[in-house]
Amino acid sequence: MRGSGEAGPVRAVVVDGRLASLTMDARSLSLTPEKLAGHVLAAVNAALDDIVDQSGPDPFPAVDPLALARQFREIRDDFDVQMGHVTGSIQASARKLRQEADVAAEVPSLDFRQMFDQLIDVLEAVGGASHDEAEEPLGEGLAARQMVRVVCGPGPRLVSVTIQQRAMRGTAELCDHLVSAVNQAVDGLQELQERRGAGPDEIMARIGELQESGVTQLRVYGQALNAFMGSIRPRD
Repeated sequence: MRGSGEAGPVRAVVVDGRLASLTMDARSLSLTPEKLAGHVLAAVNAALDDIVDQSGPDPFPAVDPLALARQFREIRDDFDVQMGHVTGSIQASARKLRQEADVAAEVPSLDFRQMFDQLIDVLEAVGGASHDEAEEPLGEGLAARQMVRVVCGPGPRLVSVTIQQRAMRGTAELCDHLVSAVNQAVDGLQELQERRGAGPDEIMARIGELQESGVTQLRVYGQALNAFMGSIRPRD
């Protein structure tokens, strides 16, 4: 798929997620390196946006398992608090019951935290990094003896473009360097995402491995709760 974008004197064409061409007119070299770099960044991102506008949202987007692990941590902590309230309420009721009845069994508890920790561990293993290392992946591209530098973030989308004054000798040569740096950055980002990312099918397969264990724990908890209720005997 082909997308195009313009910003100031710069025009970018992206094909299948890579920068196919970059053109700029002669007046580009009269701009400051910072100003020109801003136009390049805007033009390339506009071209990338053009492709998104044409294709619409991805119906099967890639899943970041580390981001998903962070969400499950929040859910785990919320369930942990709620389960603590439920168990505390049952224990308070049991204390009152013991004043008037014999209660042989103890109030059971369900360790939601352990269940979620297992799931979080799987997601972080799939993601290939620990929670502390869960930073946004960035790809970097260098050209013209590092006088041109491009950083690309998820999307893909350019995060920054740096052009040193010494690289601004001719528009055609500069455009070639920028195309090379942009595509290096895009390729680098993709490699990072492949190492730490996973598709929905892979993640669901790993989660499925824990499903049976979770169901078993819930069943045992239900049986223990029934046993607790069944152990209540009124005093004569």
